[in-house]
Amino acid sequence: MLSGSVPFVYTTERSPEFGLLVPPTLRGREASAYLSYVIEFYDHLPEYSIFVHAFPEQWHNDLFGPYTLNTLRNIRLQAIDAYGYVNLRCQHNPGCPTSVYPLSPSQADIENHDIRAYFANAYQQIFNVTSDKVPGAIGNVCCGQFAVSRDRIRARPKEDYQRILDWAATTELTNDFGVGWVLEKLWHIIFGMDAV
Repeated sequence: MLSGSVPFVYTTERSPEFGLLVPPTLRGREASAYLSYVIEFYDHLPEYSIFVHAFPEQWHNDLFGPYTLNTLRNIRLQAIDAYGYVNLRCQHNPGCPTSVYPLSPSQADIENHDIRAYFANAYQQIFNVTSDKVPGAIGNVCCGQFAVSRDRIRARPKEDYQRILDWAATTELTNDFGVGWVLEKLWHIIFGMDAV
């Protein structure tokens, strides 16, 4: 753990362990926990917030091995200062250069009712925008482990995060897994980065 850091441990288990924080919805895997933290602590955020999965070993961790502790020990705060948002994964595969084409889903996605077929609709609801604001391509480094500066989080009003959490809790476009997958594709955009 980084010196001086304070962990906020959320669970999305149906029967939570005593002492763990529980988001208002269990849909979306870690996304509901991340959004709950941002909403709850929006006015009292530390300079940096680091969002990671709970288990000490993750396949998402790459450059420094599978252990999250090694990834955390190697975070460069200067990178967070420079970009505002930094994905903790270093390899670009999967997800880069593009991984979602919201305006042109495949026929297979449409036939299988995959969330990719409804991604443009999800994007409009999440960001409260019209269809002309949906990007044609989205590319991002995979997965839901990243670091964000306080200023970058606050560049978006608290109400936006509440709307996104409400979407996660109520959307009928996809299931629990799909909610988390959609937000994994959007964290970088939510925190002010370009679509690709």
